[in-house]
Amino acid sequence: MLTRLYIRNFALISELEVPLGPGLTVITGETGAGKSILLDAVGLLLGDQAEGAHFKDPSLSCVVEMEFSTADPEVRAKCAELTDDPDLLNRDASQAMEFVLRREINPRKRSRCLINDAAVALRDLKALAALLLDLSGQEEAVAVDRRQTQILLLDEVAGCEVHRHGYAQAYRHWKTLRKELEDCLADLEQRKREEERTLFFWKELQDAPLDAWEELGFLESALAVQENALESGEKLRGAEAVLDEGTSGNGGQPSVSDTLRALLQTFGGLESKDAEVGAWTERLRSLLYQTQELARDAADLADQRIPDLEATALLREQLDGLQGLLHKHRLGTLEALRGLRARLGEALGSTPGVDEAKAVLEEKEAQALEEARQAALRLHRARTTALADLSQRCEAKLARLGMEHARLLWKNEPALVLPSNETSDVDWQGWLPQDALQGLDQSELWFSANPGQDPRPLAQVASGGEKSRLLLALKSLVREEGRNHTRLFDEIDAGISGETALRMGQMLAEMGQHQQIILITHLPQIAALGDAHWHITKEVANQQTQTALHILDADQRRLALARMIGGDRYGAAALEQAADLLKNRKAP
Repeated sequence: MLTRLYIRNFALISELEVPLGPGLTVITGETGAGKSILLDAVGLLLGDQAEGAHFKDPSLSCVVEMEFSTADPEVRAKCAELTDDPDLLNRDASQAMEFVLRREINPRKRSRCLINDAAVALRDLKALAALLLDLSGQEEAVAVDRRQTQILLLDEVAGCEVHRHGYAQAYRHWKTLRKELEDCLADLEQRKREEERTLFFWKELQDAPLDAWEELGFLESALAVQENALESGEKLRGAEAVLDEGTSGNGGQPSVSDTLRALLQTFGGLESKDAEVGAWTERLRSLLYQTQELARDAADLADQRIPDLEATALLREQLDGLQGLLHKHRLGTLEALRGLRARLGEALGSTPGVDEAKAVLEEKEAQALEEARQAALRLHRARTTALADLSQRCEAKLARLGMEHARLLWKNEPALVLPSNETSDVDWQGWLPQDALQGLDQSELWFSANPGQDPRPLAQVASGGEKSRLLLALKSLVREEGRNHTRLFDEIDAGISGETALRMGQMLAEMGQHQQIILITHLPQIAALGDAHWHITKEVANQQTQTALHILDADQRRLALARMIGGDRYGAAALEQAADLLKNRKAP
């Protein structure tokens, strides 16, 4: 139960602190006085975004603080988890505990969130606030025709929220593991492509004649020899003939060797008589030997220079291939290519354990999927059980609200065929959870307000007033035993009047007997039923407009109701009617 509300520097509120009690508290005021500002402030604790318009003084921080008193074990466990305070679980469970939720927003729009003075994230503050209070504005009445809102209402009325939270947790766990598995498979695919690419390059280098040639220049020289073999051979044969084949191979001209031999013969008698001439002739003889050796070498080289087209083509292919590899890998030498080949070979098969990690993830994902499916099945069965009499119970509530002929049909079809026997195994047929809310259910609320009219989807047939009454009827069916829950309604009575409004007020008052209800209303017959009455006014002081809240006593309350009935110029009849409303407010 909400026991204290504190607001500072929010919208038109400079500072406001007000105590709250159990039962039904009504809030009234002129249009534009600031009634909904209170609920907007509550919205900040529920995670709403802070805007510049929320600051009365832009230079100061905005503060919203709520103090709750509850013995709800779920709230206690959640608070212990969020504040890391396990001692909360060791306290007497039968005694109510105080929980203070606070959010401060500085002028730079930065939030500071506290639970019992312990700093927490905004999402954690929102999670705990959602367990303590429920805010129903006009937007929710409008949105009741949306399937998402209908499922949330169904779970709230049926008491299936624990099942839904369990399913949502299992769904998120499965979704996380599925994402990890998908990332792992994508990584494996990328690794596979990279390994295929590495293998291709390695085999290309492995097949290349890298070990046949130490340097590329040697291959270029060998190719040059082959490409010029015919010309070289012919010229070498000609050189051999000139050097040592005499007139038979040199066009009838004596060879160099013949000429040298003839010359040596002319000095034959002088070698022994003149030492210097002898030395010269010895050098001439050496030149003859060298000439003969050159002729033999020319013959040998000529024999080796036999044109071979296949060898030439092979060398050209090798050279082109090696040059292409150097260009592809942007390297300069064959040694660098050999180093790259070694590194690529080492990289092949260098990722052990990847397949094992994939198998582990697949097993975890399959287990998480089964847990999510079972949680969805439990949620579906809980919803199905709740729907057995929900339509009849809600129709009874609607009849009290002036909709005697209303018919409600809650269609809830599972996404696949389920066995009638709950102990039988389910054939999941490849079904995968789609979100954290629906589970197996395809749920939709069908409605008819008039006799003779078959129920149709709510969005197609219900008016605004009918949606408001339906929302209240469903909220009134929520199980609240031992929760001391706080519900805030923002003009849920919009679009209704007269006897229907009175019945709505009586239903709200009945709800206030076992939970705390805070209601913003513009109808006097509903305002008169409150256990407490707040009146919101807009006041001007020192040329500054601000919202003020007044807790009305009995006399003030009678005057406020008379003003709601007859306007500012109300008369004795309005006062008498106001007094009568207050006198009979406890009537069934």
